[in-house]
Amino acid sequence: MKQLTSILIAICSSFYMRQKFLSRFKVGLTIFILIFLVSCYKEDDYPSPINYIIEGPQDQFPAFSPDGEHIAYYHFAWGNSGDYPTGLYIIDKNGGNRKLVLRGDHFSPSWSPDGQWLVFSSGGVIQKCKINGDSLTTFSGLNYLDNPEFYFPDWSSDGKYILFDKPLGDKRGLYFMTPKFQNSDIIFGINITSGRDPELSPAGDVFIYYDWMDGKTPSEIFKQDTDDKIKIRLTNNERDDRAPTWSPDGQMIAWSSSLRLCVMDADGTNQQEIAYGNDPSWSVNDEIVFSHANADYSKEVLYIVNPDGTNQRQITF
Repeated sequence: MKQLTSILIAICSSFYMRQKFLSRFKVGLTIFILIFLVSCYKEDDYPSPINYIIEGPQDQFPAFSPDGEHIAYYHFAWGNSGDYPTGLYIIDKNGGNRKLVLRGDHFSPSWSPDGQWLVFSSGGVIQKCKINGDSLTTFSGLNYLDNPEFYFPDWSSDGKYILFDKPLGDKRGLYFMTPKFQNSDIIFGINITSGRDPELSPAGDVFIYYDWMDGKTPSEIFKQDTDDKIKIRLTNNERDDRAPTWSPDGQMIAWSSSLRLCVMDADGTNQQEIAYGNDPSWSVNDEIVFSHANADYSKEVLYIVNPDGTNQRQITF
């Protein structure tokens, strides 16, 4: 945009100095060309907070520990990874004391309520392990289904369930199981055939997720009671609304809306943009961690911000 502005200024300056020698026709033609140049310009041609492609390391899917002091996340290394390979990591909330849990592609971690385990998706396979990487366990249920790939596991705060989704093939939708990877079934007996990324409320009576109204429009955020089939739409816009997560008291929801980090009341009111970013996680200390590009768009890193948008700071580099 700065380059285009400089060009237009130069053209306009030249035009001003010479306009006394131009006919009205040439003046009109010059103005038409300027308008055409501006109309052809696309903001998408340049990096912006809502339009960028990262061709470097990426820190994604952050999740606060139950005590709010640690963050689990997935790191994708680009090129020569050195001492920071692709894998599942844990850091302190200030970004220090980084520890590798498991090497490889392990996405969307979620903590057990006691803070001793992580559950995650490894290329469509749900797994869990202790936070030191020991006792790796793989979910093998539902393998009779068509395209048995499962993503976005969420360990409920009461420790009773792990929620997850199945986005492909027949019987796709939302599922749940016990933390021992047993008794897997459609989520609370409710057949939701296209929803993704479910998360149970702290009280355990409502779950949120994102879905599409007709399979074509941008995704929206929905909530549903665990004991009925009434689907309540919380967002209604032209953006892709994804990655909903509860506040610790269950009174608010954070989510990402086409690379904009937003919060709202649990009934869908008072929707506000507070930052740019993806995949929020809300801590018991009333802080939100999320991923977004760094200042020069060379990496995707993690940030923490207050729910009102204040005190944003970068914690990975």
